[in-house]
Order: sequence, then structure tokens, then C-alpha cells
Amino acid sequence: MDAVMNMQMAQFQTNYTFGLMKMAMEDMENQAQAVMEMMSSVPAPAQYNFDVWA
Repeated sequence: MDAVMNMQMAQFQTNYTFGLMKMAMEDMENQAQAVMEMMSSVPAPAQYNFDVWA
């Protein structure tokens, strides 16, 4: 009976760990999408590198 409990706890820990990892990955994915949207709102740099500060 003890071995069955240990197996169930190990399975629960595995599922819990995978669940946390999946949530973290989804969070990172959302952050990456937000960065992509931010980057697309910034105009592209000029084609030629003129020194504007000179």
C-alpha cells in the first residue's frame, strides 16, 4: 500500500511540475507577443546610417 501511495505522490508531483512549467511557458509566450507588438509599433531604422548627431 505504501508503494502505491508513493507512486501516486510521484505522479502528482510530475503533473504539478508540468502544469507549472506549462503556465510559465504560456506566460513567456504572452510576453514575447507583447514585445513583438511593441517592436512593430516602432518605425524601422533608416536604410542608410547617416550620423544624425554630427
